[in-house]
Amino acid sequence: MRTDLERRLRDRQTENGYLFPDYDGYCFAGVPDTVASVLGADGVARRPLPDDVLEGVGDVYDRVLVVVVDGFGLEFWKRHSHPLLERLESEGTVSPLTATYPSETAAAMTTFHTGRLPASHGAIGWDIYDPVADASYEAFTGEVKAGDESVDPELQAVFEGEPIYPALADAGIDSHHVVPFADTYDGAVAHSYQWNRDVQNTDDTGSLSDRDHQHESRRDHVIEGFGDALEDAFAAADDPASLFAYLPQIDAAAHASGTDSTAYRETVATTFDTLERALSRLDRNDTDAGETLVVVTADHGHVDTDPDRNVDLERYDGVMARLERHATGEPVRYAGSPRNLHLHLRDPDRTRDRVQAILEEQLEARIFTREDALERGLFGDGPTSETFRRRLGDLVVCHRDRSVWFGSDRDHLELVGVHGGLHPDEMLVPFAASDLASLCHSSRN
Repeated sequence: MRTDLERRLRDRQTENGYLFPDYDGYCFAGVPDTVASVLGADGVARRPLPDDVLEGVGDVYDRVLVVVVDGFGLEFWKRHSHPLLERLESEGTVSPLTATYPSETAAAMTTFHTGRLPASHGAIGWDIYDPVADASYEAFTGEVKAGDESVDPELQAVFEGEPIYPALADAGIDSHHVVPFADTYDGAVAHSYQWNRDVQNTDDTGSLSDRDHQHESRRDHVIEGFGDALEDAFAAADDPASLFAYLPQIDAAAHASGTDSTAYRETVATTFDTLERALSRLDRNDTDAGETLVVVTADHGHVDTDPDRNVDLERYDGVMARLERHATGEPVRYAGSPRNLHLHLRDPDRTRDRVQAILEEQLEARIFTREDALERGLFGDGPTSETFRRRLGDLVVCHRDRSVWFGSDRDHLELVGVHGGLHPDEMLVPFAASDLASLCHSSRN
């Protein structure tokens, strides 16, 4: 573990307890371009991570497998022991990165799959308010929560730009995804596995939805067929190949029970046991393990909140009365997330200062005006898209350690583990890189 780099990132990126993205250096946004660079597609890579994140591993690989363990931030890597994590440290290199802002799956994984920063792709929260559509809807499911109920966006219409996989294919790189969904992004082949959970009212649509955001009682998380799906992906891929595996189970347990719970600890163990067995199968079956770079990373971490102390903004009449309205007359509530709340205001030139004053008086939170967010490149330091600019709130509310949301969407306020903000535990993530053969052989010694 590169503790020296962690100290530098904390010192350089922290302001008054809030840790900001390191877009120009060590940031999760650089992962897809690093993969492209390792596989020789330099024309696709625009901002790869610094070279030292691959120090101690080889520089020529036919395959790169990136495993994104949703929500498993750096703090939780350090807190939990597991043989696989220990071998990743001993056989490879573990570098801290910052997340993007917001530190959310919808924003971060859209960055991963498009190579664009949130200020470019425009998926800037789990809930998106798009004034052109006059609707607030969930980024990955397209479910309309307010406004025009006829809106039915396709996944790839939610963000600006194209997935990176057709460009990788043009560069001769084959892309395969191991996911608990039926499909994936254009240009990549999906290899699906089942994530069976002992839950009530489970969404079983098989769509590209971030199901971890459903707050449901759960006793167990069972990952079925992950090893088979990963092995199928390796067998189907032609070199050079980019492989991606997504494991959302830890994030789901944190949302439901918090990161100090028994359920969370058990899910961490189950998830890494599953991954360890799957990697061992690849090596044991002689699937070019020695020519594969394995990267284990996360899109964000978590902060545990107390649902009894989370902030219901609907109790603040001075704020609610100044919100923009849908054509139905309903106030525009759902934009961003409880850790990255976008407020769209009526007549913002006249009302913004008053709303900001109310929030600063009542909340211990960082309140960004849209001008502040744009000037400091909060959502990315490059060009901004029109899609992003129309979705960006007049104010962006980021609390240090609570959720700030609307009581009419109670499930969001009752989540225990949350993310999306600028707390260091949300913003620092691991980037572990190791040769697959070395990783697996050391487990047998």
